[in-house]
Amino acid sequence: PPPPPLPVAPPHPPPSPSPACPPGDVCTTGPCLITDGGSCATSPDFPNDYPNLEGCTLYGMPPVGLDVIAFDVVGDEYSYYDYDGDGDPTNDCPFAHLVVNGVKYCGTSGPQGVVPEDGVIERKSDESDVGSGWKICWAIRPPSPPPTPRSPPPPPLPPLSPGFDVAAASEDKLRSLITEAAASQANVSIYLPSRADFKLDSHISCASNINVTVASSGEGATLDGQEQTGLFSLSGGCSLTLRGLILVNGKALSLGGGVVSATGGDVEIIDSTVKDCSAGQNGGVISAFRSGAVSLIGSTVTDCSAGIRGGVVY
Repeated sequence: PPPPPLPVAPPHPPPSPSPACPPGDVCTTGPCLITDGGSCATSPDFPNDYPNLEGCTLYGMPPVGLDVIAFDVVGDEYSYYDYDGDGDPTNDCPFAHLVVNGVKYCGTSGPQGVVPEDGVIERKSDESDVGSGWKICWAIRPPSPPPTPRSPPPPPLPPLSPGFDVAAASEDKLRSLITEAAASQANVSIYLPSRADFKLDSHISCASNINVTVASSGEGATLDGQEQTGLFSLSGGCSLTLRGLILVNGKALSLGGGVVSATGGDVEIIDSTVKDCSAGQNGGVISAFRSGAVSLIGSTVTDCSAGIRGGVVY
């Protein structure tokens, strides 16, 4: 059936120019309300039904996406009819509506995320049915921070010392070398560049019956648990030798702030410095359960602790 004719509103006088809006403020003409300290606006009488034949204009809107808190404006009951004759019957909103960037919004679909490019939102009203209206907010976003400068490339690897198979200049490379060795059941000796600093956010794991050596020279490389994680986790007969390293800030909720070995092999820490490692239960530096021998040789341990047993080894 053809839709009923659109209600005819009495003629309105031509709009007067909007008064100047103070810089940084959002202003309104008509009965719409600015709320929430100037960061939101509502239809008249929101959340009660808005009145007929009362429009308004919001201006001075910041160029940010709109956040639609509520939106209930009478919709288009005859969506198959092209009221404005533009060939698209879905974009008419022939009754009350909001206009942002020339696009009409009605029903329950508001301009969520839309940026008012001209800084203006218009509210149109007529004699049709009313709804509870709308509340729309915005926030003035701080300028984007400058891009983070790229991290300098890792230091070039020095020639491998005799006895080392591979070298690692990053945490990811160290993890992958151990993972590949475990998968191929091959022992591996890994050299870390002197003064390299490896920040760990989880254990480096080995769960295969192989021997892993991680070593450095000179001033030593640092493995830092950042007080978030232990450093190494061993199982499946994996043996670990750490030589010439600085092991710091390893922290385990339960066992082994530096190394936790459950059914692992031998654990050796040689010519290394261990500082500020802790475990919530046992083994501030090393916890070994059903594992091989544990050795600390020529190494310095300071400020390491455990909540129950073995501030250094359990």
